[in-house]
Amino acid sequence: MTALDRQFVRLRFGALAIPIGLLFWLDSASVPITILLAGLLAAYNGVAALAIQKKSVPRFTRPMAVLLLVLDHLVVSGWILLFATPSSSLPYLLYALVAAEAVFRFDLWGGIGTSLFFTVGIILFQTSDLGLAISVRDAILRAIPTVAVITGLGAAVRAMNTEIRGTRRRLDQTEQLRNVLGELVGQLDVSRMLYTVIRCGLEILQMDSGAIVLLDEDRGVFTLRAAVHLPEAIEGTAISAGDGIVGRVVRERGFVTLDQSPLFDLPALNTAGYSWVFGTPVLLEGKVSGVLHLQTRESERRLTRWEKEALEVLAQQLAVALRNVRLFEETEKRARRLELLNRSIDQMNQKLFEPELLDIMATALTGNLGFAAAQIWLLEQSDGALWRRAGHHTTRNAPPVPGRVERGMGEIGQVAELRVPIVTNDPANHRQLSLNPWMSEEGIQAFAGFPMVVGEQLLGVLAIYHRRPLDRNTIELLTLFAQHAATAIQEAHLFHLATEQTARLGAVNAELERANQHKAEFLANMSHELRTPLNSILGFSQLLLEGDGGILTRDQRQDVDIIAQNGQHLLVLINDLLDISKLEAGKAQLHRGEVEVEPLISECVESVSSLAKNKKLELSATVSAEVGRVFADGPKLKQVLLNLLGNAIKFTEAGSVRVTAERQGAELLISVRDTGIGVPPDDAERIFESFQQGQSGISGKYQGTGLGLAISRRLVEMHGGRIWVKSTPGQGSTFTFTIPQRAVPEVIDLTTAA
Repeated sequence: MTALDRQFVRLRFGALAIPIGLLFWLDSASVPITILLAGLLAAYNGVAALAIQKKSVPRFTRPMAVLLLVLDHLVVSGWILLFATPSSSLPYLLYALVAAEAVFRFDLWGGIGTSLFFTVGIILFQTSDLGLAISVRDAILRAIPTVAVITGLGAAVRAMNTEIRGTRRRLDQTEQLRNVLGELVGQLDVSRMLYTVIRCGLEILQMDSGAIVLLDEDRGVFTLRAAVHLPEAIEGTAISAGDGIVGRVVRERGFVTLDQSPLFDLPALNTAGYSWVFGTPVLLEGKVSGVLHLQTRESERRLTRWEKEALEVLAQQLAVALRNVRLFEETEKRARRLELLNRSIDQMNQKLFEPELLDIMATALTGNLGFAAAQIWLLEQSDGALWRRAGHHTTRNAPPVPGRVERGMGEIGQVAELRVPIVTNDPANHRQLSLNPWMSEEGIQAFAGFPMVVGEQLLGVLAIYHRRPLDRNTIELLTLFAQHAATAIQEAHLFHLATEQTARLGAVNAELERANQHKAEFLANMSHELRTPLNSILGFSQLLLEGDGGILTRDQRQDVDIIAQNGQHLLVLINDLLDISKLEAGKAQLHRGEVEVEPLISECVESVSSLAKNKKLELSATVSAEVGRVFADGPKLKQVLLNLLGNAIKFTEAGSVRVTAERQGAELLISVRDTGIGVPPDDAERIFESFQQGQSGISGKYQGTGLGLAISRRLVEMHGGRIWVKSTPGQGSTFTFTIPQRAVPEVIDLTTAA
């Protein structure tokens, strides 16, 4: 029911005041006719009011509106016959009002029709001699301007009212559209989303019913997903895209209006009595993924441009909402797959160094990730072929594959040969696949083979068979799995090699340890056996030099002196061998006690003073006053210092040798500095190893066994200290060692301590 119909009903009821007012000054003969005309107006106006109240029709139909207008003309004509005079303007005013109503209802044709009716009435009045003293020409000249002005004014007012009502309605519809679009934002319930869009379209466009059809990508058909006020439609029904609204929209990919059969692709809807159906596509990534269509039973219903655009906006926002839902579902699906991938990787990591690692990989692909079948093929370096080492399947029958495949043969061999993945969602038509009968029986729709490569080394091939097409996310997931599987296989292989190598090295080390023990025992025994006769040789040579066997000639004395010197040198070598053998065998022990540092250093300097004097070297010692005593093995400490002083004098041709001792914190620090040949940086660590000398020793200029520094380092480390060298070749060296200073003070001041 339109607001215009209500206004006209009110206007007619208001017009009853005119005849009622005329009753007070009309003569008695005119009263019955006036009441009759007023009653006629009230009668047909009351019928219109009842129709409005009962809302039996959405608006007055054209025949009913014409009937009301004709009745208005008859009543106006009756009043003109009663009250019009030749000079009266009442006929023109009344007819102008009726013309205005006609214009409001029927635009310009209503005004033209009223003018013609008015002119015909004047002619009838003249020919019927009803006392209307006016010529037809004057009637036309006076009627046309009046009717034209009123018609133009009515048309302008109606156009303005129509524009205002249209603008207000569009604002209301825009607000409704905005609210619906707000509801779609963040909505993840697809069913609720579809019904919201349909109800919004019905309310905005004032349609009778609506539906949304979406593409089922798995089956490749359109299905009815939501319908409002469509009892004939069953949700979930597959719809073939034929000549109806769905097929037309899909083919034309744009807005479609239909008013001729078939309106729908579903036969049951074509008998529902709809006159118009309006459809627009739901586009996702440039593809028609659905159709939104609304329908009405009104034969004269048309859509304005704004309404068409509003319907298209609804479809576009529905597409955006569906895309968001799809992205959310893909994100959730990817997250679930990544979680399953992590779980599979954890299972592999738990079995990383166990024989069933490959079985865990295949089972994880079929169990956790849901693939139909999975196989692990490893490349054997011996023959260059691929061997199936693990496999698992959830199909009725296992894939009929051989246990060995040559590189370049079949899908597995091609993946290994090309070192690139082979992925297909159409295995039946893929030229490299050889399991087509089995795939058809088991419903396999996709195959994927991935090379397992670490660095530049090909380890094998991962093969996957799936009952659904593989999307991009699944392929990325399998790529990650293949990479991790390759790394796990490589680590497991290296672990087993390392385990075997460690076992071999352990056996070799044990054998070397036994050999070293035997060597140390042999050196200890042989040193002892050699030192006993050597002591006799030294003793008898000393007796000969002293004259116990008679006076020796000069030549004899020189020979005996050479025997004594070489024997003494040999004794030093034997003692060094005995010391190092004891240290390596772990038989050397420390006998700690309080040792006065300054007397010990003085004694050592005095022992080597003759050697320094022979080479004209300056030999000196400086001991700090706070050094005091040290808790150590005195003889072994003396041995270390003598070794360092002996080496310093041996490798110094000119200059000086200085000994310093000081205390640094809780340690005794002793340094022997010389101005000799120095030690190359590359030899700074090597000279402390057994039987090792610097480059000068190797050259043969300086004699020695290379045991002095090795013995010194072991003795210092037994005390808990450390020894090192700082040297500049050609300028000299400084050998420094530390001994933890744990001496007990002579007097404890209890007062100070308290």
